[in-house]
Amino acid sequence: MLGNVPGSVRVARLFGIDINIHFSWLLIFFLVVLNLADSFPQQFPQWSNQKGLVVASITAFLFFGSVLAHELAHSLVARRFQMSVSSITLFLLGGVANLRKEPPSAKAEFFMAIAGPATSVLIGVVGSGVAFLIDPRAALPNAEAIQAVVAYLGPVNLLLAAFNLIPGFPLDGGRVLRSAIWAITGDRNRATTIAARGGQLVALAFGAFVVYEVLVLHEATGLWLGLIAYFLWNAASATLQQERITSVVGGAKVGPLMMTDFKSTPPGVMVGQVIRDFVLPMNLRAIPVVSSDRFIGLVTIGDLRKVDQARWAETPVEHVMTPASDLPTVSPDDPLGTALERFGTTELPLLPVLKDGHLVGILYRESVIGYVRMQEMIGVEGRR
Repeated sequence: MLGNVPGSVRVARLFGIDINIHFSWLLIFFLVVLNLADSFPQQFPQWSNQKGLVVASITAFLFFGSVLAHELAHSLVARRFQMSVSSITLFLLGGVANLRKEPPSAKAEFFMAIAGPATSVLIGVVGSGVAFLIDPRAALPNAEAIQAVVAYLGPVNLLLAAFNLIPGFPLDGGRVLRSAIWAITGDRNRATTIAARGGQLVALAFGAFVVYEVLVLHEATGLWLGLIAYFLWNAASATLQQERITSVVGGAKVGPLMMTDFKSTPPGVMVGQVIRDFVLPMNLRAIPVVSSDRFIGLVTIGDLRKVDQARWAETPVEHVMTPASDLPTVSPDDPLGTALERFGTTELPLLPVLKDGHLVGILYRESVIGYVRMQEMIGVEGRR
């Protein structure tokens, strides 16, 4: 799955990509462990409760490892097509790879989208094959436990691949659908609209099934599907809204809307001085960090709040800033639609505007929103 999930913590870095865990992941992890710890002793009565819990925990970690492999496949293929991936986040509903920009072509979209399910299918086939070949009564140490682990990982990865291939955006299947329509029509916006409508239809179908199960069958096991339906509806609706706004801005460029009269700070300045000179008197929420006219990072209110007040006078701003390499940026000649896509990948209130590595302006989210609203108002007046 591709997108963005705020509210997560970085736990590792693989292939230059941050691996984040959302707090909601802890909930689903423990639910998986508890479910497996309950089912394993039923399959293997000779196991102690302690062994069942240990094998369940190992299985849960390997399952989420396979989810991570699914997302890494997306990310590495995206890089092959010159798309930057800033992070992968494991959360309540699985995982997401956070792209800094949309795919440049239908071909790139297809291969990036299909890479994740293909990886899950590979893991599923290998797991199921190993489970079939291993004899739990063999002399191999812990053969029974190994067979139990792979017998779970095989089918669950095949189910993961099948679910992600459902043709509703932003699921992988929805992106495959968009790539196909894009390739046939040559119209990315139309393809996105159709795929996003597909995502809404899938969400409605899931929601209808949950209602039927609860009201007619008096079962609550499908409530999990209701949560997925809610996520899909919101994501698909947000995509449609994004496309509508992109069509409104038309051929507008970043340059005319960026602010060239901005404040910045050199990297050697202490956190306390930044707060005293910029944050408090000017109410700035983010300050660019510039060294010899070259943009090297951005320090936000969130970054500054991580520093204990007792250390304000001794902590250089570059120790807490977000490096330029981890930030979405635009150039003055980029279409405003590109800026909208970049804003969709970050919670920052602004985007640095760079030209040849130099900071030439700041594009504020509010400026883009104001421009879109004005365009809509003029459009309404024009139709009248």
